[in-house]
Amino acid sequence: MKLTEQSLNWQNLIPHLDINHISNDNVTFFDLQPRASSAITQFLQNSHRTLLVLKADDQNEYAPLLEAFIAKQQSQSHTVKGVQYLVEQADSFSFARVSVQPAHSVDDNFAAKKTVASALYFDQAKLFGSLQIHPTSKDIQLNAGLVHQVNGGVLILSAATLLEQFELWPRLKQILLTQTFDWYSAHPFKPLPCDIPSYPLSLKVMLLGSRNDLATFNELEPELFSVADYSEIESYFSLETAEAQNQWASYVQQASPCPLDLSGLNKFYQLLVRESEDRHLINISPTTLKNWFSRAEWQGKNSLSAVDFEQVFAQQQYQQSFLREQAYNDILYEQIYVPTEGEEIGQINGLSVVDYAGTPLSFGEPSRISCIVQYGDGEVIDVDRKSELAGNIHSKGMMIAESCLANLLELPSQLPFSASLVFEQSYSEIDGDSASLAAFCVLTSALADLPIPQSIAITGAIDQFGLVHSVGGVNDKIEGFFSICERRGLTGSQGVIVPTAVIHQLSLSEQVVSAVKNQQFFIWAVEDVFQACEILFQRDLLAQDKDYQDDNQPISRLIQQRIELRAEPPRLNLLQMLFGKK
Repeated sequence: MKLTEQSLNWQNLIPHLDINHISNDNVTFFDLQPRASSAITQFLQNSHRTLLVLKADDQNEYAPLLEAFIAKQQSQSHTVKGVQYLVEQADSFSFARVSVQPAHSVDDNFAAKKTVASALYFDQAKLFGSLQIHPTSKDIQLNAGLVHQVNGGVLILSAATLLEQFELWPRLKQILLTQTFDWYSAHPFKPLPCDIPSYPLSLKVMLLGSRNDLATFNELEPELFSVADYSEIESYFSLETAEAQNQWASYVQQASPCPLDLSGLNKFYQLLVRESEDRHLINISPTTLKNWFSRAEWQGKNSLSAVDFEQVFAQQQYQQSFLREQAYNDILYEQIYVPTEGEEIGQINGLSVVDYAGTPLSFGEPSRISCIVQYGDGEVIDVDRKSELAGNIHSKGMMIAESCLANLLELPSQLPFSASLVFEQSYSEIDGDSASLAAFCVLTSALADLPIPQSIAITGAIDQFGLVHSVGGVNDKIEGFFSICERRGLTGSQGVIVPTAVIHQLSLSEQVVSAVKNQQFFIWAVEDVFQACEILFQRDLLAQDKDYQDDNQPISRLIQQRIELRAEPPRLNLLQMLFGKK
């Protein structure tokens, strides 16, 4: 089979939007949030619901956008809501007395001032108001809190801040359930200086929190979702339809300080796909957009093009590349041995993604995986797991690779071989099942005594039936191996095997796309271990209905022949051993 067969065309390696122009339609952030928008609208219209929980990650950006969206939804009412508290201060002959009457204007002390407000940081006084006593005259002053200022409206709060002061929640919950505000002393052992009347308070609360914050909140308040509606402000938007792509394009155009041309929009889309690893789901967080646009050199330009975004990406990669370059230099100077030419039995180049704590950059790095087969009792040893350098998911992937091979080749339960699998020169903990396809292939190589081309790296997770499944970080993994090959010199035989399921994740650099276009580098997409073995070994894994020659015997036959040779001693030799005859 030629290298070009089954390899991906360069057009498959980089996504493109299916739009011909960018419209000037007014598209807001919440136009891209159909679920959240629907939930908010229903919540505002339903007078019986007082609490809406919204999963939201970027709260500092989302809160003002949410305020603006709610303000448009709220009907303008000229009715003054709230009350006016009248305080008769104490004197030498009487105690202080507080009375209440309906508010006549928004200038009254406890009249509603806003229809919507947000507070991501607050304390008890800011939320519920306060009672102050003058240190000398002992005069009483009542101060309105947020719940009073938005009486009849919507208050947006942070779940994280409420978790830090969870003692505020029971009181807020009581207000929402009873629609009444009662005064309490801020000090548990110090009563109020006088009776202060309660008053009706109509309030709706929206609680914003990350998934972890909401999970913790729900543990402390098991009845949370029985009293609250729920939806999510999504940081990602689906671009599966042409209409959605046009919506997103208009949204980006309005968010940008400088118009984008079509090439710039496409490049921006491709860079966002790298982050989301999904061509149909990209980040629409206002913070993400601001970060990209703030780095682009847009002043004095009529539009932003693909070159502008490519420069931002290249500069960002360069600034963050110290650890990546050190790792690649270790390979290039053979401090870490990763061959990219020749053939070896029981050795294969796997692909992994490396993350360092305290740095934003992750990058792909090839790892040499080796397998040695010896005559033994059939045990396959995962050295990394034995030495506690691998996690449970990695161990699961290795065991799946072993059981998959035994299942497909119908091997006996007790093999006359023992094998050891190891990530060579790996000194830190590894995890994940993305190396299970590589483990399957290297184990096959060792058992069949067949060499694997070291110019090909491989990634993919498999199941017990040999199907290859998706893995993460595929762009980084491909570019990591390509970078090593390119610096050593592209030979036209190097490439990467990936699962077919990750094609929708691909958004590769211009260097990789150009090399594939010129047939200097190849990317093969496989659906199962049969296709992977055909690429690596240039022969079938299992016997097909066709004639075979000595030089293209299926792998299963080669393994079976080795098993039969060592399954048991010849009968004559066994009798001689028993009777001591030569």
